[in-house]
Amino acid sequence: MNSGRVMNLRVTIPAESRRMNVGKDVIRILGSPAYICVLQRKDRKSIAITPCAAEHPMSFKVPDRLLTDGQCRMMINGIQFIQVLLEANGLAAGKDHQFKGQYDAEKMQLSFRLKKMNKVPSRLKSVQLDITSAWSYNTSKWT
Repeated sequence: MNSGRVMNLRVTIPAESRRMNVGKDVIRILGSPAYICVLQRKDRKSIAITPCAAEHPMSFKVPDRLLTDGQCRMMINGIQFIQVLLEANGLAAGKDHQFKGQYDAEKMQLSFRLKKMNKVPSRLKSVQLDITSAWSYNTSKWT
């Protein structure tokens, strides 16, 4: 799956937008699913990304060419969702944020604690998604 290289399991929230950029390695480690779900805990201190069916209320289509086209990116737009996540975790709007994921093979999901990390490397600032959505669905607590 990772061909011996270190996987970069991160999501980023760039300062200039209210979107979440999902790294290609996040999709790779999940087995290149057609759809992913972004779930949040009730306390909004962490999120999880997991493969799901297209019918799920929080499903986002993974671009077909994401892993084969170097220019293709995955970006999830959700102004209200991102703003609430930032505020709930004391993270300033207008700053770059990145979150490192922990993979749970048994649950087939990546979990991201929304805490402050180091500044986003400039090479990651251009990561984008091809998906647009208004995140209005609030899921119940996931474990």
